[in-house]
Parts: sequence; C-alpha cells; structure tokens
Amino acid sequence: MNVAAQTRPPVRPWLVLALICLPIFIGSLDLTIVSAFLPEILIGLGLPPQTMLDDAAWVVSGYLLAYAISMTFMGRVSDLIGRRAVYIGCLLVFVVGSVLVATAHLGPTDVLYTLMRRMGQRPEREVITLIAIILGRVVQALGAGALVPVSLALVGDLFPKERRAQPLGVVGAVDTLGWVLGHLYGGVLVNWFARNELSIVTLLRSLGLNWPPPDWRTLFWINVPLALIGLAFTLWALRGVPTRRATGRFDAPGALLIGAALVALVIGLGGQIDPSVSSGSFAPTTGAPTYNAVALLIGAAAFAGFLWVESHTRDPLLNLKLFRSRSLSAGAIINLLIGFCLMIGLVSVPILINIRIQDASHLSEAAFQAGVLLSALTVPMALAAVPGGWLSDRIGIQRTTLYGLGLAIIGFGLVWQTWTLDIADGVIAAEMALIGVGIGLTFSPISASVINAASDDERGVASALVIILRLIGMTVAVASLTALALQRVSALAEAAITLSNAAADPNAVTLIYTQMTARVLAELGLLGAVLCGVALIPAFWGLPSRIGESAAKG
Repeated sequence: MNVAAQTRPPVRPWLVLALICLPIFIGSLDLTIVSAFLPEILIGLGLPPQTMLDDAAWVVSGYLLAYAISMTFMGRVSDLIGRRAVYIGCLLVFVVGSVLVATAHLGPTDVLYTLMRRMGQRPEREVITLIAIILGRVVQALGAGALVPVSLALVGDLFPKERRAQPLGVVGAVDTLGWVLGHLYGGVLVNWFARNELSIVTLLRSLGLNWPPPDWRTLFWINVPLALIGLAFTLWALRGVPTRRATGRFDAPGALLIGAALVALVIGLGGQIDPSVSSGSFAPTTGAPTYNAVALLIGAAAFAGFLWVESHTRDPLLNLKLFRSRSLSAGAIINLLIGFCLMIGLVSVPILINIRIQDASHLSEAAFQAGVLLSALTVPMALAAVPGGWLSDRIGIQRTTLYGLGLAIIGFGLVWQTWTLDIADGVIAAEMALIGVGIGLTFSPISASVINAASDDERGVASALVIILRLIGMTVAVASLTALALQRVSALAEAAITLSNAAADPNAVTLIYTQMTARVLAELGLLGAVLCGVALIPAFWGLPSRIGESAAKG
C-alpha cells in the first residue's frame, strides 16, 4: 500500500463540503453586492448617474460575464490539474481582484491613466477610475466563477452517485443565497457606514489607526480576511482528499471561442445582465431595446466555431458526446428554461411595485418593499435546494424535478390570474414563495442528473455546465422579456387610449399605461407557466427515475 495513502488523514465529506462553502458564499455575494450602491459610486467619482449609469452597469455585468467565462474552462482545468490547486489558485485571484477594486482610485487608476496618455488619449481621471473598478471586478469574478463548478465536481469526487443529491443541494443553496443576499448586504452595510461614520472614525483613531472613513470600498477590504480565512479552511479540509488528474491537454482554442461567444452575446443583448434587478423608477415608454446585430452574429459564428473545434480536437474542452446521455441533455435543457423562468419573477416584482408609486418621494420605500417581496421568491428557492436533494435520494431525480416544476407552474399560473395594480403584497409574497420552492426543488436533482452522467475525467466540465446554462437562460431572459414587455405594453396602451379618447389627458394616459403594464406582468406569469410546462417534456424523456440509475443513452 502507498505510504502517502496510509498517512493521509481520513476524509470527512460533509466537513469538507461545509468548509469549502464559505468561499463559495463570499464569491456569489459579490455578484450582486454593487447593485445597491452603484449610483453612489458614480456620485463619489463626480460622474453624472443620468448619463453614466449604463456604462457603470458593467461593474455588475462584467462580473457576471467573467464569472460565466471562468466556469467554461476552469472546470476542465480542475479535471486536468486537480481540484485543490484550482480552488486555492482561484481564491487567491479573488483576493487580488478585491484589493484592485478597493484601491482602484489609487494605483490602478495611475497605471491606466499613464497608459492612456502614452497612447495619445486625454481621458478624464474619474472615467479611468470607473474602468479600473470594472477591471478589478472582472479579476474578482475570474477567481470566484470557478469555485462553484469545482465544488460541485468535488462533491462528485467525495460522494457516491446515490448520495450526491443532498450535498449538491447544499452547494446550490449557498451559491443562490449569496447572490440573493448580495444587494441587501451591500445596501445595509453602506447605509450603516454612512450613519455611523463619525463614531467609526473616532474608534479607529482611538486605536491609533488613521484610516479614511468607511464607504463602499470597505466591503471589498472585508473580502480579503474572509477569503484568506476561507483559504486556510480549504487547505485544512482538502489535506486528506486525494488529487485526481485527468489525462489530455487543455483546449485553448475552444476556451477562446466559447469565451468570445459569451462576450458577444452579452454585448449583443445590451450588456445588462444584473440578476438582482434592483428596483428603480419605472416610466412608460413606447421604445424597444436596441440590439447589436453585429455582436450577435459574431457570437453565433464563435459558437459555431466552438462546436466545430470541439468535434475535431482530441481533448475537447466540452466533449460533445456527453450530450448523447439523455439525463445530461435533459438536465441541460431544463436548467436553461429554469434560468429564464427565474428572471420572470426577478423582473416582474420590482416593476409592479414601482408602477404603483404615486409620489416620487416614496422611491426608497418602494425599493425596500420590492426587496422584501423578492426575498419571498429567492430565500425559499435557496432553502428548497436542500430538501430537493433529500427528496431526490428518496423518491428519485425525475419525480422530485416534476414536483418542483409542478409547483412553479401553479405559482406562475396564479400570477397570471391574480396580478392587478391592486393585488395585496401578501398574495404576491405567497405566489413568489410557491414559485421559489418549485424552482429550488429542481436544483439538486438537475445537478445530480448532469454530474452523474459524466465520467470522472469530465466531472469538472459537467459541473460548470450546470451553472452556465442557468446563467445563459437568465441573460437571454433579461433582453427578451424587456422587448416583449415594452412592445406589448405599447400595443395595449395605444389601443386603450384610442378607444377611450384619453390622448388629451396626461393623467388618463399614465393610468392606462400602468394598468396595461400590470396586465403584461400577469401575462409574463402565463409565459413562466408555459416554459415550466415545456420543461416537463425533457424531465419525462430523459431524467433517471432513481438517483443511482445509469445515464440513459440516446
């Protein structure tokens, strides 16, 4: 017997899982943390939010994009060089990114400003600082994005097939809770810093620390000790886990092509992919969002090139033969649809709350109300991921997924039938909770279906696929739902104005637009029910009925 194997400490899978979940939570928390104070960043830099907010949105969108891109290839890297090395390396990259964001106005801005001047540009220093923040966020995300798929792959390494669903549910719940609570965590702490600035500075001075007053940058400094603590826990937790390495080489052309396809998709759809959907004021408009057709074509070409490369290279980034497994293909399709349906709830609630505002002075109250009602969707969704794993172990992957989709269909159907301008908040919360529980129940069985279908050498890639497809579904949903809603509201409102001869009365026109918007939001509930119904087809067709069942082949 190998001496190293004899001296290696015994592996406790659940303890390992608990310890590696801390970095996952920190990384996903930062996905939406900036949403709550993005205008404050612009104001602090002296940039007008009215004209710069679209550019500043890349502080959030750039993070999510880099998060997704990192997933596409770091899962495979973890297959090739081992989970431990990738996990630790990505944690260190996340720490570096956090420091870059916190110090963006200092060294990073100086470096970028000097480079731009040498290139003959005369940029505004404030704009350069915003760019430095975005770049720091991208570095953060490149580290954080790999943590979830590598952790999912670790679950596959540590637990047998028949016991994977519950730990997969824990990883899904922690990841979901992070980005769900990110904007709340950021908003509460930044607000607390502002209200207690004097007392905090006084305390620091009494300790001999001549630090500047805390602000949003402090949140990124907090990441550093938390991530380092997580790193220490990870090193200790993984010390007894044997390193597994797949054979083969890294597919660099495939990684570049799929990365280019994702970037082009986001740019083509407008670059707005903030999954927190912070509630801003809503104003009726007859315009439709504009898309960048050239970027979309480039994205399609890059994706086509990716498929060609993957089918002709010896060691592909994503082995397309994996999709011959019914359970993997079915899980992938369902996850794409789940991502789309999730955005219906995240988009609809803030809009409904905001169109009911009678006075602009109540915007902050509306933001709080929208946050509470969104938590009725997202918190049950995250919590339901754990019992989803428990149910998968007992009644099977397929039945658990079907029950979850069924609950979501009922919830979306109720939205379709009940949403009006006057609907009570309690009814909204109950319906959102039903949808959240339904969607949350699918997380564990879908993850188990996809990961169990992959071989040991491809488990990292399959784990990344679980998250990437959900994010793509959310990304496509933001743009398409915006287009659908705006065009539908415009058509209904114009018809109603013509019939009622209300064009000369601005108040009547505004009322018609708000009524039609509420009606369209209800119709989005019907769309969610239909898409969940469509997801039943691959669930029946491809998901295994039992947790340990072999992946069916097409």
